[in-house]
Amino acid sequence: MLLKYKLIGLSTLFLLSACASDPAQETSVGDIPSWILNPQVEEGIAVAECVLFSGNMSIDKQQVLAIARTSLAQRIETRVSAMDKIYREKIEVKTGVQSGSTFSSVSKLITEQVLVGTTPLKMDITKIAGKDNLCVLMAMGQESTKALFESLVTKADRPMSADQEDVLYQEFKAQRANDELNLELEKLHK
Repeated sequence: MLLKYKLIGLSTLFLLSACASDPAQETSVGDIPSWILNPQVEEGIAVAECVLFSGNMSIDKQQVLAIARTSLAQRIETRVSAMDKIYREKIEVKTGVQSGSTFSSVSKLITEQVLVGTTPLKMDITKIAGKDNLCVLMAMGQESTKALFESLVTKADRPMSADQEDVLYQEFKAQRANDELNLELEKLHK
């Protein structure tokens, strides 16, 4: 009886190892460029978006650029929401001061102004799941990100010291804001 269980276990292990070593099981993710899967720009905010390529470059380009700008705006809005939270946690609580606008309340207009001038860093036709897609990498670099932050701080008129502003800026561009974005995206997909 013990031999029977050993044989079943060995045959199962053999089948699993055979499936794992089959190169035909590779997904199409391996062929997708890293700039699409993990968009990044140093000290800035980046997004990559794709649309199915219809053969009409003009229409597809307009569509993918609009989607990328919207995605970039959402990423900015999430960082601004995180900035509001950080401000409340680190500055208002310590100083007891609660005056001025929230960063979120002034961010929409500023974000729209910033996004008007954005241009794609990279655009390419890439096969995803066997179909041609027009993909774009759009980003705000370090200077644009800093200018956006400074505009938010100025327009919100929140009292803070230079040190507090530096801390807030570091948090604004840090991974914490990205983590909150990922949580929001997970909530949307549920």
